[in-house]
Amino acid sequence: MTHSSGPSPTHSKRRSRSPLSAGLEKNLSSYALAAGSAGVALLACAQAADAKVVVTKVNIPVPDNGVPVQFDINGDGQMDFGLSAFVHGGCTSTSARVKQPHARQPLGCGPFNDELRVVPAQSANEVWQAGTSWGYNCAAKLGRGTRIDRLRPFAAGIQVMYGDVGSSEGIQVCPWRSGTPAKPYLGVKFLDKEGALHYGWVRVTNNFVFATITGYAYETIPNKPILAGAVNETGDEASLMEPSNLPSKDAQPASLGYLALGSVGLSAWRREDDLSE
Repeated sequence: MTHSSGPSPTHSKRRSRSPLSAGLEKNLSSYALAAGSAGVALLACAQAADAKVVVTKVNIPVPDNGVPVQFDINGDGQMDFGLSAFVHGGCTSTSARVKQPHARQPLGCGPFNDELRVVPAQSANEVWQAGTSWGYNCAAKLGRGTRIDRLRPFAAGIQVMYGDVGSSEGIQVCPWRSGTPAKPYLGVKFLDKEGALHYGWVRVTNNFVFATITGYAYETIPNKPILAGAVNETGDEASLMEPSNLPSKDAQPASLGYLALGSVGLSAWRREDDLSE
């Protein structure tokens, strides 16, 4: 039996590509690209959130009444260090000394003792010591970028940052009396509530014994060194910012501008939530 020939059942027709399909594909491609970029940004943000140097910007004047002003570097509810200052003795009127703190005292002034001190709030906490001066244990005055680690000469107990003692002319003691370095830091180590040891820095400005604490930071990883003034762990010059130069909470919202700055910008963005006004 002869069968008539006809179109093969396996024959397929080639579909034409409509403009709608091409436009949809283009939109999907654009969406995928945008989603990928957003994913990279989110990943960068997640990496910034893992940064291990935590900085707190403050503005704490230290009164000259001898009572320590204490602060909690790592925010665990336990005070870590304090600064105290006092002006004792001297002439009948101390107004001249306040106006010209570095001026020599006139003959006939009685004994005086003026000091700016750093006082560990916990017995196990220590400060980088710069030797002794006239029998006083002196706190070191560190420059920005100085490495703070276990090899440094830390010591427990009260240390003098600046002292002006004696009678008549008197003597000035300990390194915080001078202007070098101009933007100094204390190097500290302390135990958290769990007993883990951390290294940190404290930024202090002073004139005579009158001082202000302007910021402090610590390394969250126990026993890991930190650089004085460091706000992140990149180790480059851009990571060694002054607390006063860090952005405030209201300075800028999170933006692509921060992402364009790379790890430094992301670290600054993250720390907007960590800095106090």
